[in-house]
This record gives sequence, C-alpha cells and structure tokens, in this order.
Amino acid sequence: MKYSHPLSIFFIAVSILIAALNSCKPNTPESDNKEPVEVKGDKVYVDSGFSSVKVFDNNGRVCIQQTSTNYEMADAYEGNSKIPLLVKVTKTDLCFADSVNHDKVYQLSAKSVMDTKSVSWELQALGTTLNMSDKTNTILVVHEGTGTEEDLITRYSLLTGEEVFTCSYSDMKVSIPNSKDRRFVGFVSRNAVTHPIQTRNEENLIGLINYSSNSKKIATLKLKLKRSAVAANVASYSPEMALVATNSNTTAIDDGKGLILMKANEKYSSADVKDFAIQFTYYIGSDNEATVISIPVVNDKPDWKNASYDKDLFELGE
Repeated sequence: MKYSHPLSIFFIAVSILIAALNSCKPNTPESDNKEPVEVKGDKVYVDSGFSSVKVFDNNGRVCIQQTSTNYEMADAYEGNSKIPLLVKVTKTDLCFADSVNHDKVYQLSAKSVMDTKSVSWELQALGTTLNMSDKTNTILVVHEGTGTEEDLITRYSLLTGEEVFTCSYSDMKVSIPNSKDRRFVGFVSRNAVTHPIQTRNEENLIGLINYSSNSKKIATLKLKLKRSAVAANVASYSPEMALVATNSNTTAIDDGKGLILMKANEKYSSADVKDFAIQFTYYIGSDNEATVISIPVVNDKPDWKNASYDKDLFELGE
C-alpha cells in the first residue's frame, strides 16, 4: 500500500481550505436568517468579538493568519478587596505553515462587573503565551526566545492594565503574609528576545535589574561592564539569581527563587520590606570562577549604594 507524506497531506488540506475560502459566496446562510436568541441576566454584556482564519500565498509559502477572540473572568485585588473583571482577549497569530510562530499579538480590554469598584483598561502585548491565573494580581505574558535567545517575561497590573515588570529567563517573587501584594525581581540580559538592552544603545550595558510590585515599577538598576582583562568573558545571558534571607525575619523558598516576609502582614508599610538581599552570580573564564553581586533591600528598594560586588569589573547604578 502506498502512503502519502504527511507534509503533502497538509498542503492538500490547505489547498482545499484556500479553495473553500475563495469559493465562499456573499449569500447569507439560512441559519443566519433566524431570529437572534434573547440573552437574559441581571446584567448582559454584548460585544462584536470574532474569530477568523486567513490563508494566503506569501512568495511561494503558505501563510496562515489566525485571529481568535475569547472572554475570561479574572479577579483583581485592591488590598484584599476582590474586583471581578470580564476580560476580552483577541489573539492574532501570523505564521508560515511550515514553521512555529512565537510572536503573537494580544489585545486585551477589561471592565469590572457586578457592584464593585469601576475598573476599565485596554492593553496590547507581544508574546507567545498569556496567563491571568497565577494568583499574583498580574497578567503574565511570556515571549519565547529561539536559538540562543532567552525568554522575555512581562507582567501587567490586573487593576490598571499598565506594564509593571519585565525580565528575561525567569523572575523571583517576594510574598507578604495575608496580602495579595508581591514584589518581583529579575534581570534583563543582552540575550533577551527582542533585544531590549541593545535598543537602549548604552555603551557597556550588560543588563537591567528590575524590582517592582504587582501595581507599579519601583526601581531599575543598570549593570555595566568596566574595561578589564576578563570583561569579554562575562556571559551575555542572565546570571544565576537568588533571594537571600539576612535574618530570621525572612525565609527563602524554592531554592531562593521566592522569599516570605515573615514579620509583615496586610498592614505592612515600605519600611517592613527589608531583611533580604538580591544576589546575582556570574561564572567567568575557563575555571568558572564565581563573582557575586549582592544588593540589600531596604525600605522596599534595592540599596545599590551599599551593594557588594567587584568594582573593578562592574559598575552599578540607576
């Protein structure tokens, strides 16, 4: 028995789809002539969201543009007050049939529902995946890198839709007991997809250290290389990272990727966010000699002026 190659079957299917699209007539289907179904409820939200697939030829390659719209419920928090949101998500994915696309455009709009605080916002994000349910009061967008590129992680506030945090590879989290508030800490490297460091066009800039809450950006530090014999051996990807407890008031978890402020609660102030350090470790040269950057956090900010690091190799500042 003769078997067809899977790729041939795929292109046959695409050809049939193209022919079907081209043969579509503007006549209204009989089902569309029916009376619309009446939707009842205490409150009804009606929108013109749609989904579509467009297949076309792009210089001999089959290109597929998919646009889909869906609606999700998400809970935003202001303090410990829950605000239910109805979020409309429109995702557009444009790719060639013989490749995987990591660049999707997300358009979001949100409004509060029921008798809660009025919330309304819109945002547009570029990424590969989107998640609104990781219980951090943020929208998580991950843009996957290819080859030697590192993923780029971006977080948006569920309350305002504003970008509050970005990093490459992965982020670290500080938790406050009895509170939905978080602190996010991360590093944006030269290997991050979309090259955010290179677009700054700053000489010797090796990366950015970002520190944010789930409602706003708090601090961004610049890490630069000084001219030295080993500078060329410093990796362009994200260094090893950890949150380090400096006394019993804080506890590191998840191998230092998370930290709990044991003495704080929902009534915390900026002065209570302390007693830990942000630590980055680079391994340099053929013998992988470790060099550590340790930045204490005081009054809810990275205290870079009192950071410990090799000042002959690095320069740290705002």
